[in-house]
Amino acid sequence: MKRLLQLISLVFILIGTFLGLIYYKGDEFLIFAISISLFFTIIFFFIVDMLIKNKESIKKRKFSNLSIFLWFCFLIFSLTSSIFILHGMNVQINAKSDIQKQTLNKLNVLNNMTTQFQKVVTKDLNDFNNSLDTAIYNYTLSGDNNGKYHRILNSPPYNLKKSQIAKLNTKNARQRNKIIESKLAARKQKFEKEKADVNFKIEKFLKDNTNTIKKWHVLELNTSFYLLNSMLSDNKQQLTNAFNKHKFNEDSEFKCNIPTQTIPLNNPMELWKIYKTNYLIAGVFLFYLFMLTPYLIHGDKKRKYVKSNSNWEGGIEL
Repeated sequence: MKRLLQLISLVFILIGTFLGLIYYKGDEFLIFAISISLFFTIIFFFIVDMLIKNKESIKKRKFSNLSIFLWFCFLIFSLTSSIFILHGMNVQINAKSDIQKQTLNKLNVLNNMTTQFQKVVTKDLNDFNNSLDTAIYNYTLSGDNNGKYHRILNSPPYNLKKSQIAKLNTKNARQRNKIIESKLAARKQKFEKEKADVNFKIEKFLKDNTNTIKKWHVLELNTSFYLLNSMLSDNKQQLTNAFNKHKFNEDSEFKCNIPTQTIPLNNPMELWKIYKTNYLIAGVFLFYLFMLTPYLIHGDKKRKYVKSNSNWEGGIEL
């Protein structure tokens, strides 16, 4: 029974330390997390084993060098491993639901980002369409004063060729519509190129990482969690730059509200400020106590003497 409790506590330390390190650093540190977890498990086993083997000498000399060294090592390794264990338990028990809720909300924002972009692009293209149509209309009606409107159509943002302008008149509506459609298509293509690039990155990210959040894939969680923040900011910046570069209306803006709140998955101390860990600390302490059970209940073997009933005065009792 005493060894069973020790085994349970060692398995707890192995898994708890591994989870804490993976949540803290991500799957890029997988080998490191496995190595550290095994190290703590093995070192605790040998410390307790040494305490058991030397219990008699430790009892006789309570302040022996061996006693001080073993208990000092146990204390140091316990404090160190408990940091990772508490972080793993805190994420798994306290923060898991909030992390999933927050990340799924961000995934939704990421997924709708290009939709928001398309709305402002459509409005900007409509503004350009109306402005160009008005400029052409003014040119065709200007008569002898069409030099002013000729320069407007020949300059940015319309950039009509002189040959195109020469064909414009009130009777040639087909030519006017053809020019407007051509200019709109050229502007739209510039926006579409940026949108397609961002869409490709978003779709790939969602395909690779959505299930990591929804189904809580422990190994990839840290990586997906922080990569999502980068994807949101990078893609928003790309779309903002593209819109500002190609937009017609100077007053229009591309706006996408990215949630700024984030759970400090890679900062155990900050996470403890958000989620209280008092009961978790008590649980970890209990498992360390279980680990010491073989030492605490280990008894010294005592020699047993059999009392003799021999009659040394001689004679046989009948």
